[in-house]
Amino acid sequence: MLKQIISSKFPFLIAGLIFVLFSCNSMPGEEDALKLNQDGVALMNAGKYDSALHTFVEAGKIQLLSQSTKGTIYRNIALTYNSLDKIDSSIHYSTLAAKCFKKNSYDYLINMADVDLLTGKTAAALSKLLKAADQYPDEMSVNNSIGLIYLGEFDEEHMDLKKALVYNTRAFEIAGDRVTEEVLASNYYKLEDYKNAEFHYDHLLENHPDMISYFLYGGMIKHKLKKKTEADKLFEKVMAMDSSYRYTIEEFREENNK
Repeated sequence: MLKQIISSKFPFLIAGLIFVLFSCNSMPGEEDALKLNQDGVALMNAGKYDSALHTFVEAGKIQLLSQSTKGTIYRNIALTYNSLDKIDSSIHYSTLAAKCFKKNSYDYLINMADVDLLTGKTAAALSKLLKAADQYPDEMSVNNSIGLIYLGEFDEEHMDLKKALVYNTRAFEIAGDRVTEEVLASNYYKLEDYKNAEFHYDHLLENHPDMISYFLYGGMIKHKLKKKTEADKLFEKVMAMDSSYRYTIEEFREENNK
């Protein structure tokens, strides 16, 4: 059950994971745009996607931006639209972002790989991402995207959980943010490494106590580890936050108490 719940939201998680944040230009308006971009990233990582989108769009309206900064902002707009399940808009802005960079450069490749992923061309996306990883192996965005592909979140043909773990771990080590840790935790769960999954979900809960999904997944993992009392306490918190999860929890218990 947990595998199904986590898997269903991965195509949208990608939008919280692949931010490009940098520019060293000092053109008029550049600093204002970068500040808005950083604000948008913080909102995105907090799950406030509508506010993040508004902030990124405002950053994109600033005049006289470098191509690099413009590409960064377009990319973040695309990723936010992806989180909002507005796929056509995400494709449009990913294409605009790619056009801001030299063809076959790292930034061009990762943006066009996003277009491929959104249009069901997983093999083409993986080819571009592996080329990008050859150029910059320590960039979070490319590690995260390759990890998601190997997790099987776009098609089962490319699923390889052990390969995914390598890239998911690297992405988390580089970024250390909420979303990369969530992806890593879910991979451990799929590999039935419940101790490591528990460690990361406990950490997520500690730092993000407003995220109901972490209480739910944490409870499921503790149930798997035979920590029934701890699991029940987490399930009770889920129910207090949103009683509609009752059926999900009951179904999970029924499936895992056999």
